[in-house]
Parts: sequence; C-alpha cells; structure tokens
Amino acid sequence: PKTPSTTQQTTDNDDGHDHLYLKRSASPAMPIHPPSHITPRTIHMPPLKVEESFNLQAAHDLFYHGLGPAWRSFAIGAEGGESPSCSAEIDSCSATDNDSPYDHMKFPGVVPRTFTGVFILSSIAKTTSWIIPKQIFNLPSHPMIVQFLIRLELLLFSWMAHVQLSKSLEGYFGRHVQSSSKLTQKAATIPTVISNYYLMITASQFHIPFYSSRLLPNTFALLLVTHAYAEWFNNNPRRTAIYLVFTTAIFRCDVLLLLFTIGLTMLIRRELSIVQAIGTGVLTGVFSLLLSVPIDSIMWGRPIWPEFEVWWFNTVDNKSSEWGTMPFHWYVSKALPKGMLLTALLVPLAFVRLPESVSSSCARSNFETGQKPKQSGMFDLCLLPFFTPVCGFILLYSFLPHKEIRFIFPALPMFNVCAAYGMSKLHQVAFPISIGQETPIKLNSKTNRKQILLWIARGIYICGIGSVACTMLGSMIFVRLSKENYPGGVALERLRRHLETSITMQPSSPLPQSLLIENKERQVSEWENVHVHIDVAAAMTGVSLFGQRHASHRYLNAEIKVHEGPFRITKSGYEEENSSKDSSMVFTHLLTEQQQVEGYHMIESIPGHPRLDTRNFRIETQDAIYILERD
Repeated sequence: PKTPSTTQQTTDNDDGHDHLYLKRSASPAMPIHPPSHITPRTIHMPPLKVEESFNLQAAHDLFYHGLGPAWRSFAIGAEGGESPSCSAEIDSCSATDNDSPYDHMKFPGVVPRTFTGVFILSSIAKTTSWIIPKQIFNLPSHPMIVQFLIRLELLLFSWMAHVQLSKSLEGYFGRHVQSSSKLTQKAATIPTVISNYYLMITASQFHIPFYSSRLLPNTFALLLVTHAYAEWFNNNPRRTAIYLVFTTAIFRCDVLLLLFTIGLTMLIRRELSIVQAIGTGVLTGVFSLLLSVPIDSIMWGRPIWPEFEVWWFNTVDNKSSEWGTMPFHWYVSKALPKGMLLTALLVPLAFVRLPESVSSSCARSNFETGQKPKQSGMFDLCLLPFFTPVCGFILLYSFLPHKEIRFIFPALPMFNVCAAYGMSKLHQVAFPISIGQETPIKLNSKTNRKQILLWIARGIYICGIGSVACTMLGSMIFVRLSKENYPGGVALERLRRHLETSITMQPSSPLPQSLLIENKERQVSEWENVHVHIDVAAAMTGVSLFGQRHASHRYLNAEIKVHEGPFRITKSGYEEENSSKDSSMVFTHLLTEQQQVEGYHMIESIPGHPRLDTRNFRIETQDAIYILERD
C-alpha cells in the first residue's frame, strides 16, 4: 500500500464550486482489480444460462465452423441450393440435428442478435489455435478450454474499460486541481484516490465483475458505455457520442435512451453543437451498419439489422411484457440496491459538503494563510452533469413494463464513480494533511474538540470501508447462490463422467474374451450408440455446445481402448417446431426436469433453484434436473 502523503486544499474550479483535493497519491491501499477474483469464477462456473446462450453458442459455431458454411448457404440460397453440412475437419456434429451446423438456425430465439462481438472473440481464439502448434497443444480438441479462453478475452476487454474510466477520473479531477492559480506546482499533482476507490468499489460488487466474462449483449454494451464515460470525463464529447451510437446500433438498442439523455446534456452544456451531434450520429450509424449488417446477414441467411428488429419487438409491438412486468419504481427500489448493496450509501456523499466542513473544522489552523477556509454551501455539484443523464436513463427505462437488472448495467459505472467520490471525501476527512507537510495531523491537537472531531471522522471512514467490505461479503454469497443456478450444465458434466466410468460402446468387431469378462465383472452397460435428450429446462440452465462437444469427445473409460461409437445429443426448445416428437424410448439417456419416466431409471439428481435461508444462514436447493438412463 502507498502511504498517504497528500495535501488538503480548498480550490475553486471553473464552475465556481469548491472541492477538496489530495496532493500526490492518497490511496489507502492498492486498488482491487476484479480479474484477480473473476478469473476463478470463470473457471469455477463455466455454464451459462439462457440469456447468454445465443452468444455462447454463436462463439462455438464461429470457432469450429467459421463463416464458410453460412456464406455458401447465403450465396446459393436464392437458387434453392442445399445447405452445407459440418466441415470435414470437425469430428462431431452432434450439437445439432438439422442440416446446418449452426445452432441459431434451429434455435433462433425470440429476437435475432448480432454476431459482431462474438465474431471478434472467436477470431482471436481461432488465431490463438493457429499459433499454437497442434503437436504441443491441440486447442480445438479441448472445447471447455476454448470456452474459457473466449470468456477470458471478454473479461480482459471489460476490465480494460474500467481501468480506462479510472484513469479518466484522475485526469478530470486533476484538471480541476491544476486550474487553481492558488496552488503551487507541487500541490497540484493529479489525485489517484478517487480512481482507486472506483476500482475497489466496482470489484466489491457482484453484477459487474460476475457478468464481465459472460457473453450477454448487455456485457458488450456495458464495455462500450464504460469507454464512453471515460471519454466524457476526458472532455471528448464527440468520442462519447461515437461509442454510444455504435453501442446502440449494434449491441443494445435500449442504449438509445442513454444516448438521448447524455446527448441532450451535451447540447445544453454546449459541449456539442447540433450540427456536430447530427454529423457524428449519422456517420457513426452508417459505419456501424456497414460493419455489422454484412456479418449478421450472412449468418442469419437474410438481410437483417438485428437491433432494429429488437427495437420493433420491444417498443412497437411491446411484446417484452409477455416475459413478466415489474412496477414503475422497481429499478430504484429493487435493482439498484441489489446491484450496489451497501456501497449505494456512499453515493449521496458525492453531492454534499459535510465531510469538507468537518475537515475544515479539524484543520482550520493548518492553512498557509492562517485564514478560515472558504465555505461555499452545502452541495457539491461537481458530478451532477454526469450523474443526471444517467438517472434520466433509468427514469425513461422505467416506463417499459418488462424490467431486469441487466437492462440498467450501463448506469452502474456512473453510480460507482459517485460512490468513489463520496468515499474519497471520507478518506480526506479521516486523514487531513497540512500544506507543505508530508505527515498527517497528529491526534494531539491543540483542542479536545479537534481531537474528538478527528476521531468521529475516522469512525465514519471506517463505516465507509465497512460498507465496501460488507458488499464484498454479499457478493460472495451471491456467487455461491449463482453456482446453483446451472443444474443443466452440471447434469451434462455428471453424465459425461458416468459414461466415462460405467458405459462402453459395442464395438464393430468382437472384443477379446478377457475384456468381455472384465466388463461383465464391472457390470458395464453396453450400447450400440448413446443418444441423449436434453429438455427445455436443462437446455436453459447451463447446457452449451462447448459442454456437449466436451461430453461427446471422450466418454469411454481410458483403460478400455475400444472405438468410440456414435454419440448424439438432441435438444428440445420452447418453439413448437423444436419440441421433441420422438418417443422417449429412442434415447438412451435423458436430462430432464421429470423425476420419473417410464422405461428409465434415475442415475442422479442435480439440485437447483437456490434460496438463501436467512434464519439458518444456509442455501436451500431442490432437485431441478434428473439424469435418467434407459432400462
């Protein structure tokens, strides 16, 4: 940790507001970087749920099949040509049962989504597999490592955005310090305390770190919006607008609300002119469509702008309410408190001057001039121009009946900036520094009143640190709860282990007598093939194409060296055309939410539906997915 060595000084900024700033570094500790504790989560919880499934399945298809089959199908589609099948180099096409190798052609979902983000991630992973010699490590033959690599790429891109925002905070508050002619060059260095607190607060929460590696469209949007905030604090409004327009056009059409509120603020503050705003919007919008529409049209097999169809579905048709509705105040009363936990208590401190008043009372006699520090009212409006449009975004979004916390992910970084600013004020109150000195004010002050106030200030600071620590503890509980939310993915992995240890395929040629005797003694089941059916409940709770490929890759006992027979997986979907019409007896194994199916016996039950029992302080679950094997 860096030793606090700072100067407390009241300065006037360009807006006429007074702020307390720190000389040199005033970080209580090195910032907590989420990759240090997100990466274990990425390894520990590889399954992803239904909201993330499209991008995950798309990443699998683009890595293993590429754009080739889609391009050939798109090119000959008008001629009524036959869809291409899986590429020859792929040893298994069990992921899908139709002619196309792409999962989204059979399970398109409610609305189409873009392939732009996962195309970049899968291309990086594919390039990595080309660089690594196959004699050393054959990456495609390890699908779970491929999945981890793709998620790790997104994690790094996401956290780079937050680091960039933290640096922009240093520059923003540093410019205000340097703008004061009253400060010496030594005292006007750029502060780092706010940026470090921003990283620490963000790391302590659950949603941003947890979803930073999960392939949601909201995660891609959050990444770009965070860059937009960084450019705004760096006084680059046009770049801010470019990021927001790009995000709206490609990843999340609902960012249009944030673009509207921030754009209106920029126009009012004359950061952009109307001509500049229109020109930036049109040029960025055209570039975004030229980048994404060709890829999406090829993959979907028709000319398409995905986010326009999403906007039409949610706004014009208003069909999103079919997935549930929440009251108007839900984002404020439920989502934000859940997303920030106790760090939400630090946000109001960013807009009041009470900490500065207490600090001034403690250190009144330590100013160079010997004069009473200037008081400038109760409210601090430094971050108000940035915070207000984000609140407007939440307000406008509240009119949409269907609500989920991931919809307001773009607002969380700005709330964390305000919480970090509030926490930095508590830090300045607890550790006041005299100008020109390198040591904090000692507790043996000239009056008992100063000493008491200083102890109170440090007690409040400890409460602030405690709120961050409690938020971290709550996030750990959320992680533990989330671990039980993927029974389908766990069931597929347990089935793979069961097949490896207890089942062998009937080979095409007779087995040696010794091996037949060994199999009989071990009571090993024999199948001509393995055909697994995955129902909707299992498919929506963690089953992915990476997991399916991993399960089908090595399912035999390593000691029994026989040829791998056919391994098929059939998935059901909520669409009518994807509901299973086959008799259950054609399948050798079932992953289902039904506990009993005639002709099958249960191998194992997987718990799910977690609930926190606060009275006994434990996590309660109930059986969610059952692994069944044909008699």
